[in-house]
Amino acid sequence: MSGQVLSAWNENVHAACGRFETRYDHCQSLFIGEISTTRVGSTPVAHIRSNANVIAKAGGTTACDSAENCFLVLQRQGEMTIETGDRFLDLRAGDLALLDSAQAVKMMPKGLFSHVSIHLPRELFKGLDRPRYGKLSTAGVCGQLLGTLVRQVAAGELAHWSCPQDGDGLQGALVSLLESVLEYRVSDHSPGLQLHEVQSIILQRLDSPRLTPASLAEELGISSRQLYRLFEARGDSVCRYILRERLLKAAQDLRDPACANRSITDIGTYWGFADSAHFSKTFKKQMGITPSAYRSESR
Repeated sequence: MSGQVLSAWNENVHAACGRFETRYDHCQSLFIGEISTTRVGSTPVAHIRSNANVIAKAGGTTACDSAENCFLVLQRQGEMTIETGDRFLDLRAGDLALLDSAQAVKMMPKGLFSHVSIHLPRELFKGLDRPRYGKLSTAGVCGQLLGTLVRQVAAGELAHWSCPQDGDGLQGALVSLLESVLEYRVSDHSPGLQLHEVQSIILQRLDSPRLTPASLAEELGISSRQLYRLFEARGDSVCRYILRERLLKAAQDLRDPACANRSITDIGTYWGFADSAHFSKTFKKQMGITPSAYRSESR
C-alpha cells in the first residue's frame, strides 16, 4: 500500500462530501479510510470510517463542490474535535452536530472513528446565524425524535421501507425537527433538563481541556445563567462541581498502580489542569496534601 490509497480516499471524499483534504502522519500502510454513500429517498447519506489525523475543508464554496450542503453529523464511534471558525466542538459517540459547508471545517479525530453525514441543502437554512451551527442538544421532544431518526438512518433500518414516493420526505422531516432543536441553543428554557443529566454529561467530558461552563451551556442548548441556576438550587456551583470531579479522578489515578509510570504533571494535564503548579496548588487546597505526598501515602 502507498500514498495511492490516501489519494483514492481523498477522491472518494471529494465526490461524496466536497473538497475535504486528509492528512495522515503515520505509515501509509496503516491508513484506514472507508466511505460509502446511500440515499434515503432523495437525501444523500455518507458513511465514513477512518483513522486520519486531520480532515479539513477551506471556507467558501467552489466550482468543485457539486452542491452547497449542510452536514447533519452523527458521531457513531470514537472521538474528534472539530474546529469551525473560531469555535471548537468535541464530539463523542452519540453526539449530533450541524456543520455549514460554507465555513472552514477542520476535523481532528482521536484515533479510529466512524460517523454518518446526512446532506441537507444549505438553502434550507438560509438566514441561520453561524453561532447556531455546531453541536445539537436533544433535550426536548423534537431533539429525541431527531436523534432517533438519524440513528435509524445511520443503521440502515429504513432501507427496506424505501419507495419512490419518499422523495424529499426525510429531508423535510429532518429540517422541521431541526427548526425546533436549533431553538434549544438560544432558548433560556431547555425542556425537561435535570441536574443529574448535566452532571452525567460533565463526567463524560472531564478529560476535555475545553470543558467550561460556557461550552457546556452551549452543548446543552441553554444559557449560562440557567446552567448556574441548576447548581445554585442545590447550594453548589458548576465550577466547583467540575473541579471536585476532576480532582477525584486525578486522585484515583494517583492511587492506581496501573498509573504508577505516569508523571503527576501528565495526570494533572489529562484531567484538565493547565500546568503542574496549578494542579499541585489546587490539589493541596482541596485535599490538604500535595499530589506527590498523596501518591506516596497511597503506596
